[in-house]
Amino acid sequence: MKLILSTGKYTILGVIISTLVLLSLWKLTNPAWCTGFYLLYLLFFGYYLGQFFLNKEKRIWQIFWGTLGLVGTMTIILSIIYWFYQINREVITFVLILMPILISLQPAPEEDIFSGVETKIDLESYAYIKSYLSTKLLAGVILFGQLLLFATLYDREYSDTIISPWTLLGNNFFIGFFIVSLMLLWVLQKSKHIPTNLLLITTHTGLILSVVLLIFKYGFGFDPHIHEATEKWISQNGFILPKQPYYIGQYVLVVMNNAITHVSIFTLDKILVPVSAFLTMPLALYFGLSRNDFKYKIFPALALVPLIPLTFFIVTTPNNFALLMTLLVSAWIWYENKFSYYKTNFLGIILTLTACAVHAMIGLPLLIIYLGSILFKKSNHSFKLIFYPIYIIILSLIVPLALYANSILNKGSIIFQNTFTHISDFLVIFARPHYIMIDRGPNLLKLLYYYRDALLPIMLIILLAGIIIAIKKYHTKITGFFIATALGLIISAFFIITTIQFKDVISYDQKLYGQRLLDMALIILLPFFVLALREVFMLIKSQAGKQVLASLFFSGLLLVSWFFTYPTRDNISLYTGQNMRSADVQTVHFIANRNNNKTDYIVLSNQIIGVTALREFGFGHYIKTPAGEQYFYSIPTGGPLYQYFRKIVYEEPKREWMEQAMKFAGVKKAYFVHTNYWAPAAEIRDKAKLEADEWWELVDGRVWVFEYVSKE
Repeated sequence: MKLILSTGKYTILGVIISTLVLLSLWKLTNPAWCTGFYLLYLLFFGYYLGQFFLNKEKRIWQIFWGTLGLVGTMTIILSIIYWFYQINREVITFVLILMPILISLQPAPEEDIFSGVETKIDLESYAYIKSYLSTKLLAGVILFGQLLLFATLYDREYSDTIISPWTLLGNNFFIGFFIVSLMLLWVLQKSKHIPTNLLLITTHTGLILSVVLLIFKYGFGFDPHIHEATEKWISQNGFILPKQPYYIGQYVLVVMNNAITHVSIFTLDKILVPVSAFLTMPLALYFGLSRNDFKYKIFPALALVPLIPLTFFIVTTPNNFALLMTLLVSAWIWYENKFSYYKTNFLGIILTLTACAVHAMIGLPLLIIYLGSILFKKSNHSFKLIFYPIYIIILSLIVPLALYANSILNKGSIIFQNTFTHISDFLVIFARPHYIMIDRGPNLLKLLYYYRDALLPIMLIILLAGIIIAIKKYHTKITGFFIATALGLIISAFFIITTIQFKDVISYDQKLYGQRLLDMALIILLPFFVLALREVFMLIKSQAGKQVLASLFFSGLLLVSWFFTYPTRDNISLYTGQNMRSADVQTVHFIANRNNNKTDYIVLSNQIIGVTALREFGFGHYIKTPAGEQYFYSIPTGGPLYQYFRKIVYEEPKREWMEQAMKFAGVKKAYFVHTNYWAPAAEIRDKAKLEADEWWELVDGRVWVFEYVSKE
């Protein structure tokens, strides 16, 4: 048997490419060149790894899935090494050298990688190259329109107070999106040119998922900044203590990418999930469904996946990254419904273990799901009668048991409560948010929010229709497995939300674990959503008038769903979430400079100011308190310092609370930071002035800093 290692071009090119990427790691510093060499490394060795998994598929799919498998394998190996040691350039070097060696141990392909490349760069075939000239020209117009919309978002990048990105965009932007979507759906119904269709769908999905990425200069939300700060600390120190068996996968991947490409951790962390999602989601869903004979008229349905607001793919967190891995594994299970053997199972295990390394509470049920899918395909009808109840029970219990085990290790981090008295806790997650008050708005705006209320029921009806179509019309046997999977995840979510209370978790985050499992169930069922919409376009395949009406109708719905994918702020929605601002960055440095960068003080502030300090200064600033070590800025994890901040802003900004906080922290100086968006801004500011030792107004009244020196 001839191994790839003995193939001349693999060895020569492999050594050259590996050398370039190692130079990027150790010597080169230009991000553009280093990123290019790294991408070349991933695609080259990803192709050869893809040959192992998919030796009968076309090259583009070998590259696509092989690259995912390569990145996943590197993430798993780095996560294991990190757990027992640390991550540094030497460790990354070891992995970069190890991967080509491992890949080279497989049998050499019968055909050379470069033979006939000019005829094999297409996604499927050039058989449809003579598709309608009008759709080709229109495809160019669509791509140009998409790029203009991207440019508009990029031009609106903002570093000041912003609650909703839509407040920075006028009506013309939304009209432009509607027109581009309309043309896209028309082309996707008419064109048979597969690469063009997938390119347009991917670009449009990227546009939908990139609003936060392009507009919010300092990032969006709270959690992403915590993870970014952790990644920076690990990059500088090799590890962070205490080591925890979750999130490691994202951390080592970002740190490795930063070390090789020299692109900032902030940028890499910011783009990881949104960019990965729009590059992989359409392709993975197309691949899985097309291999089950659902290729015909699938393209307009794929473009409409964002009718379900994909809020979990607009920012990077380990949870969102793991949910993206769930989508990839779900698509892979569909592929294995027709083409399953030990090599494909190997890739499925790699993707699943990657999710486990990124976020255990998503990865563990995903591991059960994938192993269950293998067992399901190998079982006969009589065994399935036993399989279903056992599978559902195991899947529904895996996360609660993991949480219980974690509680034992962390000295009781959860409290059990009576399920039957907390059923309303589960139902309330489907209720309209408290900050949406429909009665306040004009009639047209009310209609939009009524549609928002109906979004979930409508999407569930479409999903159910897809399931029925898969069973009744196509007799797709794997459907029963996915129904059981969704049922197991829903039961698990119900149990967690109604039965478990988390200590030291702020009230509005108590239901997050359960909600994440519901998101996971939705993602698992996404292919059925595509099948249902595909059926619509099949019914009108030769009726031009109805195709136009369908394009108009779905373009309007897509626009509204996109609108509700992101926070809204208008007469009806009083959403108050904030983003990090340049003013916040200036504030934390103002306080640090005033104290000559010493940290013998505490700062009581909202979560955004706190996470800004964490982002700028890292984890090296903790103080010892009776409740254990606390970060010197208040962070909303249920910790004591944040409770003092809540007293100041929700009761009264009295010096008494600051004195108590200083005594608790064992320091002689403290600061209260107040922002212009925290109502009632002027009232809190004026009262705080009365008892503070000194105060400053910063950045044109966007922030007020109050200094207190202990009297004791």
